[in-house]
Amino acid sequence: MITIRQYAPGEAIIKEHESGETAFLIERGKVEVTMESGGKPIHIAFLEAGATFGEMSMVDDSPRSATVTAVEDTLVREIHRDNIFGTLKENPDAVVKLLQNIFERLREANIRLAQLECAGPTHALRPGIAAPQPAIDAEAAPERFNPAGEKRQLYSIEGLTPQAVEAMSDNPFNFSTFPIKIGRKSNDPLVSNHLEISDRDPLQISRHHVSIVCEHGKIGVVDRGSKLGALVDGTRVGGKKHGPGPVFFSGAEGILVLGTDASPYRYKVMKAS
Repeated sequence: MITIRQYAPGEAIIKEHESGETAFLIERGKVEVTMESGGKPIHIAFLEAGATFGEMSMVDDSPRSATVTAVEDTLVREIHRDNIFGTLKENPDAVVKLLQNIFERLREANIRLAQLECAGPTHALRPGIAAPQPAIDAEAAPERFNPAGEKRQLYSIEGLTPQAVEAMSDNPFNFSTFPIKIGRKSNDPLVSNHLEISDRDPLQISRHHVSIVCEHGKIGVVDRGSKLGALVDGTRVGGKKHGPGPVFFSGAEGILVLGTDASPYRYKVMKAS
């Protein structure tokens, strides 16, 4: 049901605009995602072991939206859409990983639609909320804010209350790529977060709560469909009454509260020393 393929450095695995009915899971190695602009390839992301790409071919028959090329000797698992149900029985972990990415892609699409609705025809948004930017859909682009060769700044998320610290497996949580997906710790196999936070009744944190993003050098927060939203330096985002954002921190660091204004899950987001 799954085909193992080996690629040498510089060898294209999929090409932009070509048709395709397979998705890929990287077992070993590293690939580069590029898109053509003005006749030249533009770097979108580097993907390494554990990442997937091409999964949108499992949903529709649209052409590939990017080219993916092996950077080093790379081993991938290739899954054809016709074999998806058989693969689910033989290798459920591979299929779950693909489904996680597909659902996250749909969630991001819903966020972009909500941003456009919030902006209105004149894009006049509330203070602290940026106008939505065109999104790059390049099969997979978790590092799209970290161009090749650019030194990454290290950031951290640190609990400010005893309950916030206790809820994290690592305090502080350090990261250097964007977006960073934050949500409630769960046994749900279709939940995929970079930072999982334990919560207990009455629940403040949703399984898919917020993402920390970087746009034009500014750090901000986008709601991912949470029930109670979040507080970003005193400005509400998400939940039932507010738009998805992004809402940016006022400076190089800021305070993020997950849930209601009175939530104990208070965190400081800052550049790591």
